Amino acid sequence: MTRRVLLGWEFGVGLAHIVLLREIAKHIGNIYPCEFLFALKSPQNGIAAGLPGRKVVAAPQRPVGKRPQKRETFGEHVSENLMIEEGAFAARLAGWENIIRGFDPHLIIADYSPGLNLFARGRWPLVVVGNGYTMPPPEMAFFPPIAKLNRPLYASEPEIVDRLNRDLVKTGARPIERLPQLNEADAYGLRTIPTFDPYRPHRLQPYLGVEIPGGSPTPLTMASGGIAYFHEDTQLHDKVLDGLLGANTDMMAYFGSPLRRVAKKFEGSRVHLSASPLKLRDDMPGKAVAVHKGGLGFATAAVLAGVPQVLLHSHEENWFNANVIVRAGAGVSARYKDVNASVLSEAIGRVAASSAMREQAMLLAEENSGFRNAAPAETIAGMAAKFF
Repeated sequence: MTRRVLLGWEFGVGLAHIVLLREIAKHIGNIYPCEFLFALKSPQNGIAAGLPGRKVVAAPQRPVGKRPQKRETFGEHVSENLMIEEGAFAARLAGWENIIRGFDPHLIIADYSPGLNLFARGRWPLVVVGNGYTMPPPEMAFFPPIAKLNRPLYASEPEIVDRLNRDLVKTGARPIERLPQLNEADAYGLRTIPTFDPYRPHRLQPYLGVEIPGGSPTPLTMASGGIAYFHEDTQLHDKVLDGLLGANTDMMAYFGSPLRRVAKKFEGSRVHLSASPLKLRDDMPGKAVAVHKGGLGFATAAVLAGVPQVLLHSHEENWFNANVIVRAGAGVSARYKDVNASVLSEAIGRVAASSAMREQAMLLAEENSGFRNAAPAETIAGMAAKFF
């Protein structure tokens, strides 16, 4: 019998969500014959990541041009996204109903997909996956703040619950009693390490770690030089490029396929541009500083290698990762869009020269050593297959 598995992604940015779902599907397919459907926030990125176009559809999204404010709690942020205008949540639920009724899945796997979670919970077998930020514990009575923004409350949690329930009941979905039930499911795949979990004191779900392509790095006693990783669009951010050059530090950097003007800009400098993805197991250990945008995979690799970090965050998830490293005394951070060359150069030099930050980074490596060579996608696949 061929099982049908729906894999959904609703919120967030970047390829990590797509890659995780792709790898989970691959491992499930190695266990049972399955038909997969990927309902994604960015279908084009799914196809670019190697998913067959006929197996990819667009996940329901908020109205074009509507952007909510940043909020102090995850619950406020997600709820405002779901209900950004009158009828938005009902339309999202209707979108998920069309996808689910049309595909008739035996199992649903949801990554940062609160609308899908709320529609499916208790009616289809549901596995929720995500990192510490995107998968808060559903057992909590309420969402604690994870940021201090001094902004007005979007709405109280009881008010939000009532508003969500009005639309949930109309579609035949189960109402919720507490807002953290946004993530309630039959099973959970927590792809992170304890260091990057904002809900660590409340967490019941086990940590599965973060898979580092090619294997996890390990710490080295001596350190020198740096390593930098950014997406291709950073090649248009001259302040970041000039900041790397101005640090006057031996560094290897990857921006994707290098543009001709960028290759020329770095020619003869102490920054070596790699034309192929970095092999973090080999390239990360022994570096004095890691420079990046705060993505969980690269941040975790730096933690496991005991390397201090300079994080240029651009959205909530990466801001949280950056804040963790700064509070641990293992690096510094700045907003990606606001950083200037001199500030970045100074930060890289300061972090690379800091024995105190190096010491704190090594402590983080020791605390998380049990998560080296983690394989969360394979673990989640085994968990999901038990529902067949």
